[in-house]
Amino acid sequence: MAAKSNKTQHKEALSIEQLNAIDLLVLGKTDKEVAEAVGVHRCTVTSWRLYNLYFQAELNRRRKEVWGAAVDRLRSLLLKALDTVEKALDGGDARTAIELLRMAGLDMTRGGSSLGTYLVGEDDPEKILEELAEAKKREERLRVFPPPTDWEKRNALDELEELARRLERLQARTGI
Repeated sequence: MAAKSNKTQHKEALSIEQLNAIDLLVLGKTDKEVAEAVGVHRCTVTSWRLYNLYFQAELNRRRKEVWGAAVDRLRSLLLKALDTVEKALDGGDARTAIELLRMAGLDMTRGGSSLGTYLVGEDDPEKILEELAEAKKREERLRVFPPPTDWEKRNALDELEELARRLERLQARTGI
C-alpha cells in the first residue's frame, strides 16, 4: 500500500466542519456566515483560521487552487490586455492598462513566486510554523523593551509626582 501524501494526511487531520468551513471561506464568506453554516461559534472559525496550522495549510492550498483557475482565465485575457496597453501606448496613455496589469500581480512585487501563489500563504503546516517562528524572532529582535503596562505607567507617574513633591519641599526649605 502506498504511503499517503502530506496533503492527504493534513486533510484527514481536519473535521468535516473544518473542511466545510474552508469551502465557505474560499467562496468569500465571513467568519460569522461560516460559523452559522457549519454550526459552530464565530470565535471557533476565527481560531481555526488564526491558530490551527492544518486548517491554515488546507485553506491556503484551496486558495491556491482557486487562484490557479482565476490565473488561467487571466492568462487567456493577457493578449487582449497587451493589445490595450499597446493601443494606449500608441495613443500616449498607458496608465489604466498598466495599472490593471499591476493589480493582477504581474509585477510580482508583493510575494509569491508565480501568479498562482500571489499573496497566498503556505500550504504546508511546518512551513507556516517556520514562518511564525521567524516572525516571532524578528519581533523579539526589534523589541528592546516591551511596552509598559497600565500599572507600570501609573506607578511611574506616582513616583514622578512624589519626586516633584519632594523637590518642592526641598526648594521651600532651601529657598531656591
